[in-house]
Amino acid sequence: MFSFSNAERKFVAPPSEVAIDSFFPEETADKLAQIESYNKHLFRPNTYLHKWWARRSGVTFRSILKQLSSEPALRDFYTPGGLEGLTILDPMMGGATTLHEAIRLGANVIGYDVDPIPVLQARATLTEISLQEKRAVFNEFFEKLDKNLSLYFETSCPNCHEKSDMQFMLYGLRRKIDKDEALFVDSFTLRAETNGDKKTILDFYPSLEVTLGNRTWLLIDKDEAKKSGINDKHSELLGIPFMDRYVPLVMVGKCAHHGQFFKAPDHKDIQNMVAASTRVASLTFPGDNGFGVPQGPKSNDLIARGVTYFFDLFSHRQRIYLSEAKRYIDETAPEHRLWLALLVSTSLEFNSLLCGYKGVDQRRPGAIRHVFSHHAYSFPCTALENNPVFKDRTSGTLRNLFEKRIINAGLWAKGPIERRWSGVRWEKVMIEGELDLGQECQSLDEFTDKTRSFIIRQNDSSVLPLPDHAIDYVVTDPPYFDNVQYSDLSHFFRCWLHWFLPDQANWQYQPLLSAVAESRENESKFGGILAKIWQECHRVLARPHGRLIFTYHHWRAAAWAQLTIALAGARFRLMNGYVVHSENPISVHIRSLRALKHDAILVLKPFDADDTGHWEKPVSIKMDDSASFCRGCTQYLGWILDNDFDHDTICHLWKDFIRSE
Repeated sequence: MFSFSNAERKFVAPPSEVAIDSFFPEETADKLAQIESYNKHLFRPNTYLHKWWARRSGVTFRSILKQLSSEPALRDFYTPGGLEGLTILDPMMGGATTLHEAIRLGANVIGYDVDPIPVLQARATLTEISLQEKRAVFNEFFEKLDKNLSLYFETSCPNCHEKSDMQFMLYGLRRKIDKDEALFVDSFTLRAETNGDKKTILDFYPSLEVTLGNRTWLLIDKDEAKKSGINDKHSELLGIPFMDRYVPLVMVGKCAHHGQFFKAPDHKDIQNMVAASTRVASLTFPGDNGFGVPQGPKSNDLIARGVTYFFDLFSHRQRIYLSEAKRYIDETAPEHRLWLALLVSTSLEFNSLLCGYKGVDQRRPGAIRHVFSHHAYSFPCTALENNPVFKDRTSGTLRNLFEKRIINAGLWAKGPIERRWSGVRWEKVMIEGELDLGQECQSLDEFTDKTRSFIIRQNDSSVLPLPDHAIDYVVTDPPYFDNVQYSDLSHFFRCWLHWFLPDQANWQYQPLLSAVAESRENESKFGGILAKIWQECHRVLARPHGRLIFTYHHWRAAAWAQLTIALAGARFRLMNGYVVHSENPISVHIRSLRALKHDAILVLKPFDADDTGHWEKPVSIKMDDSASFCRGCTQYLGWILDNDFDHDTICHLWKDFIRSE
């Protein structure tokens, strides 16, 4: 019988020709995943062109895929290739980690997702286009934008009064206090230096009063407001447009002679804002055609605050940016429109009035808190309006994003770099001969005698357009069971991409096709959709070596129960399981939560009539340790799949085992 304890792993797997059934370099993979989890975008820049959520560590999936090589010598993490001649499928590709890692190793890959954004991003990042061409296209695009936008962001240096560029503007939030209004800010501090010096709002508003036109507001720190009991939801001004709820307080700019400066907006600065408002009145946006905020678990947070259209979340200057970007994307050569549109779209995470300011931190002077830093819509008191065409490479600007997500990513794709422990420090190692780029194909027939080819389509994977036994391995990361509604959050980007690229995706797809339980009342939806996908995976996997491999974690018994029901219904058996680090524990969205920091790697095979059970039932599970918990759940999953339990019994077994609900 196969069993392992939390203290010591004992591999006694049934005979198999697939290496990962009996071995995985768990300790090495865990250490690599730990260091990557702190800055995933720096380790795998070519997968980060556009915002997507919950990308798993690339080193983990490289480690998984390496163990699928038929040649033992090619299973070493730092050895190039190893998957030539194999076809790898990811039916729920999301951030496309599997596709990028497998194509580097020489595999031909197929990726499907119901959401168009992952499909477009994967196609853009895996398609090779000359970086020199991209730079020429971007420079022309930026020049056109700058010519039409810079006048609205123009300001003057408070020291020499020379014409300067605005970097960003900070706003205070209007809220009701009794029969009057006040301006709430997240902090009075504007910048803290390492030598102890501080720049504060008091430097510009010493009486804590702000006057604009014929209105005057008192400035209030939100923490003080809480202590005074005046920071409740009834004080929000939901009856006026979202952008009108904010009042400009402090402008940050850069002078050619005096460097960065802070100033209160002057008369000319306010005139520029009024001019932008006048210009916007002449612009046309598609309105209900994709820009209306839909009902949804996360979108409802916008609707509750009176936001009914996504363009309501942008300042007048930012709307001009979007309108001009659309015009120039349409003028761009067709082969460059995709990556350029994705670049503009992802810039919106740093260029809307949902952005906050974290420049008060000594470690991050001037940095922007992007819209989805908490994996949800954030509504700061101090809103930050960024200047997307600011010419320096600062946080969230279009030029900075281009250099990092197009140029740096493209260079990395041609010479992928890994980290290796030298015994003293982590050192960079270039993997000679690998490329994170491929050739797009339209059918499996085109894969013949090729390596590093890809098929990427928007598709509901409950019906795979593939013949039986055509896939060597399915390697994926299914959606999180509940709470994190990525498909709903992506409406924020989807409406603009629909406008920029109307013919490059099915924009009318149903987001609820995703395997996510939106509430406790429909938990079975996760298992139901996943069962159909696993059944299709069972059908297309080659025999006898075909395996379904994926990462998974969750604290709740219901999440494991629904996963088990789906796998049992699709007739899979667990061959082995491993546990590796997955989350950075100081990430903002989980820092104060009891979050799991590890993933279980589950290796399953299609059930055969002569398969026999090899998992022992664990006696108990540790609830106070992330790795031990995932290990215990893996063993319990294996034991249940070895037996023929009905759905109700599976639910009761998991609830009794975890006892967390």
